[in-house]
Amino acid sequence: MRVHLVAVQARLEMRDYLTETAFAARVGNLTVEAIEGLPEGEPRVVAFPEAFALPLLFWLETPASVREAESALGAALETLKLEWRRALRLGIPSPSVFYHLRAERVWPIYQEVFARAAKSTGAYLIAGSLFSPLMDWEPVRELHREGWGVYNLSLVLSPQGTVLGRIPKVNLTASERSGLLSGGRSGQQTLKTQIGTLANLICLDAFHENLIEEADRTGAWLVVQPSANAARWDGPWSGDKSQLEGEVWLREGLAKKLVGRENLRYGLNPMLNGQLYELEFEGRSGIYTAGSTLALADSPVGDAIVRASVEVQQ
Repeated sequence: MRVHLVAVQARLEMRDYLTETAFAARVGNLTVEAIEGLPEGEPRVVAFPEAFALPLLFWLETPASVREAESALGAALETLKLEWRRALRLGIPSPSVFYHLRAERVWPIYQEVFARAAKSTGAYLIAGSLFSPLMDWEPVRELHREGWGVYNLSLVLSPQGTVLGRIPKVNLTASERSGLLSGGRSGQQTLKTQIGTLANLICLDAFHENLIEEADRTGAWLVVQPSANAARWDGPWSGDKSQLEGEVWLREGLAKKLVGRENLRYGLNPMLNGQLYELEFEGRSGIYTAGSTLALADSPVGDAIVRASVEVQQ
């Protein structure tokens, strides 16, 4: 079976997050470009970067005082100041109430926009990620929050536009921990589909051997690594200033992690770039097999569509 793998590298621009219409147009344009020219009827997996939907929390229908804050924390505090009555009604005695407050508005847009994109393109779609409490829907309570925790959650959707999974990131960065996020549980990162088992390991998770091993053990043939790396690609690596960030990323990344695996054969790594308040992201999106690179974006900044067609045995 031939499967088309597509990594969507995307640059953050505020104008794409100001309204639901603008966000839907951005996602629609990128997904159309992602599958342009691919043969009809052949399966495709399209993956967006980590945190692609995160700016919706700060910029969707918010006033200038929030959008123009000096930091993400400042923007969150300004939001809570403006909507303190609603925040108090939620009964969450923590600054993380910001995510709960905004998720009620943002989550339905995040899910619906990507569901439409998956259905219109016939793709298995990894919809980047959003910082949010667990969200559920049932007839009596309708859309509601489950518990107090806030996670880095990645939606995975089928070609029919249905949700296959809400995948939590397990291993958090320092900035995520300072943003009061909780790490998810392992064992939730693989999904069985009609094209086989897929693993979704968000950014740092794919550098952890135990999660790679778990994905391999469950029979996944593909590991998707949606990433948003807040470092200069050609700058010094945080672990050793004598090495370059991008060189370490490529040397220690998916190509290396796939070597010698029983089931894992391919890796798909879409990367975010651009600025969200004090955070600036860079990264070259890529597609990998054991020990080698199948396709790599030319630059660590700007939009790019990175594609490779692979043979998968079922």
